[in-house]
Amino acid sequence: MKGLVYGLLISLLLVVSTRAQTVEGDWQGTLKIGAEELPLVLHVTKDEKGGLKATLDIQNAMGNLVTSISFVEPALRFEIPEIGSFEGAIDNERATISGTWTVAATQGGGSVPLVLKRAGAAPKEKQAGGSESP
Repeated sequence: MKGLVYGLLISLLLVVSTRAQTVEGDWQGTLKIGAEELPLVLHVTKDEKGGLKATLDIQNAMGNLVTSISFVEPALRFEIPEIGSFEGAIDNERATISGTWTVAATQGGGSVPLVLKRAGAAPKEKQAGGSESP
């Protein structure tokens, strides 16, 4: 009986660790503000403390430092005060984040919908023991 319980617990942990993918990686989208369409790419990585850090490439301005970013599933929030901020939710497949871009007041203000799509495959996560998940 103990073997069955342990087997079920291990199976549950494997399922949970498979679902616990992060938001790390590159995300592409297009901001449509008036007649303008501005392509953007959000680059999300882990910082030295295990938290998140990010930069945003928007049109020809590359590497804008994201000053704050948080991901509490399913919600992603990030901000670049002089440009704007984003708040959205990741889908179950971890392929799309749909939300709202709020333009900084210094840039005219306002809000527009924004969909970010994962560019390429999600990065592999390290599991306990230092191995990477498939």
